[in-house]
Amino acid sequence: MSIQEISKEEFDSLNVDSMGFFPERAWFRSSEIDLAGTVIRDPYDKDWSYVVLAKDEDHIYRCIKADVSLPNQAHAEDKILSLMSEMEIKGSFEENFYIESKEIITDDAINVVTSIDDQIKIYLKKNPEKMYDLTPRKFEELVASILKDMGFDVELTQATRDGGRDIIAYVRNSVSSYLTHIECKKYAPDNKVGVGIIREVMGVHNLRQATKSIIVTTGFFSRDAIKEAEMAKNHLDLKDFNDLKSWLQQY
Repeated sequence: MSIQEISKEEFDSLNVDSMGFFPERAWFRSSEIDLAGTVIRDPYDKDWSYVVLAKDEDHIYRCIKADVSLPNQAHAEDKILSLMSEMEIKGSFEENFYIESKEIITDDAINVVTSIDDQIKIYLKKNPEKMYDLTPRKFEELVASILKDMGFDVELTQATRDGGRDIIAYVRNSVSSYLTHIECKKYAPDNKVGVGIIREVMGVHNLRQATKSIIVTTGFFSRDAIKEAEMAKNHLDLKDFNDLKSWLQQY
């Protein structure tokens, strides 16, 4: 992410909505999204403020966030840079991450996950409810990326699905390789994973002779699903929204 300090002339050229600012002492702009900001000195109270502006539909930059009564310029600049960086991450995330990939994937193709960077996971750590806004495929990519960070060798199957296997993960050492199948269910918080999914995943587990299977969901599991999974507890793990939040704490 890149927030750059700019000159007053550059700031004024952005078509900023006139708000009667006090004397401005520093100006900033995002190189990623339509976001700008300025640090202001109040000549009467001798304190500092900042204003963050975003380009509206009419191409005018208008105030979207401000803070006042800050003790000094350095403090005001630290706060505006931090806020603009956070907004930049969120803006890029919402513009790009929620959109399904348009890459053409052949029947034989397998993607090794690299597209989910730590900035996205840090953002979701702070805003876990945003996982509900992900497309199912992007949710699979998120889970695969987290598992990769945990030390698994991860392969993500093609978007057209493959026998119930959303993610294939291995733990390899010099002696053996442990195969894990991960089924991802991007559910709303009030939509519980039922017993049918448990049985479906265990059917694939037995067919593929996996060491372990994991069902990961943004929702939760029904009581019957949990009871069914208990019968296969040596081979099946259930991970719900709270477990995902715990996984994200490492970022």
